[in-house]
Amino acid sequence: MPRARAGVGVVPALVAGAVAVGIAERVWILLSSQGALDGDEAVWGLMARHFLHGEPSTFFWGQAYGGTQEVVLTVPLIWLFGSSVVVLKVVPIVLWAVAAGLVWRIGRRIFGDARAEIAAALFWAWPTFFVWKSTKAHGFYGAALVCGLGAFLLALRLRERDSRLDFLLFGLALGLGWWATPQIAILALPAVAWLVWRRPRALRGVWLAAPAFMLGSLPWWLYNAQHGWASLHLGRDESSKVGHLHNLVSTNLPTALGLRLPYSLAWLPDVAVAAPVYAACLLGFVYLLARRRSRLEPVLLAAIVFPVLYLVSPYTWLGSEPRYLTLISPILALLVAYAAVPGWRAVAVVVAAVALSVAGATIMERDELGAAHADGVVVPSDLHPLVRALEALGVRHLYANYWVAYPIDYESGERIVAAKIGGEVVARDGRLLPAGSSDRGSEGRYPKYNRVVNRSRDAAYVFVAGGTAEPSLRPRLLRLGYRLVRTNGFDVYLAPAR
Repeated sequence: MPRARAGVGVVPALVAGAVAVGIAERVWILLSSQGALDGDEAVWGLMARHFLHGEPSTFFWGQAYGGTQEVVLTVPLIWLFGSSVVVLKVVPIVLWAVAAGLVWRIGRRIFGDARAEIAAALFWAWPTFFVWKSTKAHGFYGAALVCGLGAFLLALRLRERDSRLDFLLFGLALGLGWWATPQIAILALPAVAWLVWRRPRALRGVWLAAPAFMLGSLPWWLYNAQHGWASLHLGRDESSKVGHLHNLVSTNLPTALGLRLPYSLAWLPDVAVAAPVYAACLLGFVYLLARRRSRLEPVLLAAIVFPVLYLVSPYTWLGSEPRYLTLISPILALLVAYAAVPGWRAVAVVVAAVALSVAGATIMERDELGAAHADGVVVPSDLHPLVRALEALGVRHLYANYWVAYPIDYESGERIVAAKIGGEVVARDGRLLPAGSSDRGSEGRYPKYNRVVNRSRDAAYVFVAGGTAEPSLRPRLLRLGYRLVRTNGFDVYLAPAR
């Protein structure tokens, strides 16, 4: 196995330092406004709670993708420790740590201990966006990373020799990853293609891998057989292929390298320094392609295949943050680690990467870049005062923005039922209700919430103070007799007494 040296004691010190910084960053994020519960996290938490009470889900509520492995892993934590924001975030952080371990194992097989340790440290502590993302209970990114990297590692092992256990695990990892998200293809396709290319006899293991794949992806097949193969109905593309490529090159890739901030897209430390570094990274990748080192084949293949998958996906129009680069982030860490070692160059690369990550996290907190926004304003990070105020006011049902409604459901333990309000509203029987609402209304992630709130005679309206939605509804609410109460950064409109 090839080994690289980076000076006596340098690599262990770098790795220990990066691991410590990665842990400290995550603790700080959890304690800051950036660690506040958002609407998507609240939905995943509600799904876990409902799972605990015998109401399982195959996918994220209201859609036909986003497998629920992380929900299953969260269920015992909620059972043991109760519902809390911290409990929700344990599973993704642990899965990201497992993924870092898999990056290390992959690196050892490709280019030796020193580079492998640097790669794992980089993946764990850099860049800002993925450190922050690892603290968000957004449902399937951590599971997809573990499944994808597990399949990648098993492909490397199967390249060397046959193993029935590895074939079974390979198929299982691919199946679970497919259920989690089609993004698993970012790591799975190049791993499978490279294995078959370099060792065609590995196809003899299909009889083991295929059933294991079907077992791992079984929930996906059962759901789709019952729902008209809804997972195959792709969403509408919001951009052109040229737009996808522009987003990848100009915003998402530099953000995934820590050179731009998510959401604001400001360059770090500024464009005069970051843009040349970005250009050097691109040229360095071209150089690695030209050298065609055999040990880098699977990693380079993944990097080459990724832009193609990015272009064909209808979802990658998003340019403000690189969520769709999550599964390619370990490949970036491996490539950077290969270029950083041997020698003291590793010190410069790791220190610079960690410094960018810490600086980015600091700015994200200062400017509230990762905070949830509702109607154009930041949602207060602590909803407990609002929940207590609502309970004191006797509010048990309400309408609110998506990024407020589901966190209230979760934080109140569903003692308060909040439904997402959107679209047109109409005055009916002395109340302001969603247009067309009835006992069978189905708006929102979880239709039962809307049905309960639509039937309620005392449902309130809750807005984040200063938002854009409230001014247009305020006159109508007041004319109908709703009473305005301002509390803890929110405007609450109480339904008129019957």
